[in-house]
Amino acid sequence: MRSLQVRVTVLATVVTAVLLGLAGTLMLESQRQQIITQTADSSRTHFVCASQCVQLDHQRVVPAPASSVWHASNEVRPELSLWPVTLNKTPYRQVGEGPRRQELAAEAIAADAQLEMDGATLTVLGMLASVTALVSVTVLAAVSRVLRPVEAMRAEVAEINEHNLTRRVPVPSSDNEIARLGATLNETLDRMHRTVEDTRRFVADASHELRSPLAALRAELEIAQSHPEMADWPTVVKSALEDAERLQELTTDLLLLARLDADALDKQDTVDLTAVVRREVSRRAMVTLEADDNVLVPGRRAQLSRLLGNLLDNAERHAGTAVIVRLQGGPAATLEVIDDGPGIPEADRERVFDRFTRLDEARTRAAGGAGLGLAIARRIATRHQGTLEATDCAGFRGVRFVATIPTGIPQPRKAAVVAHQRVGDEVWQFLNGSIIPTHGPVPEPRPAPGPELDWDRIFGEHLPALG
Repeated sequence: MRSLQVRVTVLATVVTAVLLGLAGTLMLESQRQQIITQTADSSRTHFVCASQCVQLDHQRVVPAPASSVWHASNEVRPELSLWPVTLNKTPYRQVGEGPRRQELAAEAIAADAQLEMDGATLTVLGMLASVTALVSVTVLAAVSRVLRPVEAMRAEVAEINEHNLTRRVPVPSSDNEIARLGATLNETLDRMHRTVEDTRRFVADASHELRSPLAALRAELEIAQSHPEMADWPTVVKSALEDAERLQELTTDLLLLARLDADALDKQDTVDLTAVVRREVSRRAMVTLEADDNVLVPGRRAQLSRLLGNLLDNAERHAGTAVIVRLQGGPAATLEVIDDGPGIPEADRERVFDRFTRLDEARTRAAGGAGLGLAIARRIATRHQGTLEATDCAGFRGVRFVATIPTGIPQPRKAAVVAHQRVGDEVWQFLNGSIIPTHGPVPEPRPAPGPELDWDRIFGEHLPALG
């Protein structure tokens, strides 16, 4: 009995039968008491007794006895059964001080009462059975009508596979739970369809991007191998190394995107976003920084550093003379990266965040990358419950990227005095998992870490920074 329709019908039938059975039992009990009372009243006989008892009869005159008399009566009270089929004689009791009736007469009176009771019982049972059957049929028809759209949805979903993801379930016109279920299923199918299409497009674009440097690398090596005496081997090795580095960067970005899509941001630290921004900006030559002090956000330091690094790489690639980075605290940290380059057309400001998307002026290997930097940056912002948008900057030529990261942490008051910073020509430090030479201001050292090192932060899901 797996059908919900059958289960609901059986449950409704059982509940109805129980309730009607209780009501019918009360009705039959009341009817039995009424029949017993009527039988006793109709069988009651009155007597006038002296030395002998004489039955009173209103149709004839009974002479008054000479001696003292008293009145007595006699009646038959049957013990009726609610069960409509009785094979034995109906038991009875004769009540009263008057003379007893003959057994045959008393049994006949009790039998007539039981016969009347059996008729009432059969009538009530017939009514109860009819009402129960009517309720069962009504519930069965109602549940069948209600579940018909659900069955249509199930049949439609059963036909959907990876080759026909455009099919959708029928949604009833009524505004009820089933209609909302159908709408939710269609929304889920839409999301699945977009995800599958994005995955297919991602695989195709990744294959295309990987094929180009591989083909170039293979062609260069085959030409050099065919004419080894004419090959400029230092140039061949240099070109092959450049292609290998491009392949390495592309595959690393692909792996990072895969991890960002698959992993949940469960482990979060309290990150000083100001320190992350200052450290990243200190490596750039044409970047101007305007930052609040001690902007704290929950998240992963390496990923936030990668977000800003990708934005700065994009800004430096297209900027004319200047790049500005602004960081403001508050309920949500706001990070802005502004460049004075050619800008992005308004129609393309959302498309630039798609994977492998490069505008026309950035399609050459010299001018643009693989088109994954902005996609990675937005995915990191999304994982930190934030946003990343491309907008205009008032009074500034170019484009402004605005990332917002919810803080969720009480922000300290802004420092009134700029903290002292060390300056060195060649200061070696750990940065994004690699030891690199840096120039310019370096933040004050942090307290010594505990015995357990954060290996995810040192060798986590980010690239070693390049000098």
